[in-house]
Amino acid sequence: MEIDAVKLGFSLAGIVLFLFLPPLLDGIARRVKARLQYRRGPPLMQTWYDLNKLFALPSVKPTKSALFTWAPYLALASAMSAALLLPYGNVVPVDFGFNLVVFFYVVLMVSVFLILAGLSVQNAFSHIGSSREMQIVLTVEPLIAIIYGVLAYNAGSLNIADIVANLHFTPSLLLAYIILAYALYVESGFVPFDIAEAEQEVIGGPLAEYSGRLLGVFYYAIYIKRFALLWFFVSLLTLPWVGPVDTAEKAVLVLALQFLLTIALYPVISALEATNARLRVDHVVKMNVRMFFAGLIVFAMAFMGW
Repeated sequence: MEIDAVKLGFSLAGIVLFLFLPPLLDGIARRVKARLQYRRGPPLMQTWYDLNKLFALPSVKPTKSALFTWAPYLALASAMSAALLLPYGNVVPVDFGFNLVVFFYVVLMVSVFLILAGLSVQNAFSHIGSSREMQIVLTVEPLIAIIYGVLAYNAGSLNIADIVANLHFTPSLLLAYIILAYALYVESGFVPFDIAEAEQEVIGGPLAEYSGRLLGVFYYAIYIKRFALLWFFVSLLTLPWVGPVDTAEKAVLVLALQFLLTIALYPVISALEATNARLRVDHVVKMNVRMFFAGLIVFAMAFMGW
């Protein structure tokens, strides 16, 4: 009974984190970018204020397509499902075999629903944004799959909890971490890879026709997706190296490390965004293809035990 209560407590802590922390992280990013540009910047809670305002506004629907209405909610459900598959301390709220594969697909579905949402309206900017998102997805997702394969082969499991507990250091694992950091950054759509929405060029891309509540839900889904990808990477940085998490006190320490490292990495991401210009989509495609072949080499190294 006590063990079940501890697991429930960590699961609830994880749910609270992925529901409330992502917009706050975006607020931190906005504040850091403002300071780097010698501006005061908005309050840390500004993203929450923006979301609450959008949630309270009605949405103008330029089409009768049900996909236009349902896509934001399906994207949000996918992002939340991804967050539920991750370890918080030593507890994964939704833990079952092969959940690394499920995590890969539910994160991908956020981009898929974003693409479909842009294609569901008669708007050239939306179609251009969806086309760009599709090109990025088709080139970065195979790279992510390869690196997930390296992690799974290294740990001997496709379960996220088992992977973070059983990774052992090899040269291929170090290279996999570097490539994974790049791939997850691209997948998150941070500058210079925010090519699909590119508000100065295509007025928001797939979200150009969205407004009010539906736009707020889509933004919320994107923030949770970014959080899930970063928390996954942070878990890979912390859990494999702290040893067996066999007590509640050690699990609390691990959760605190995950939280603090997530907070610490977001200003780094913000600095990268503030100091880089948006890339062209063809440049990103070429970069992703090159990284994919590098990932194949790393996978071959892992297969040979290096």
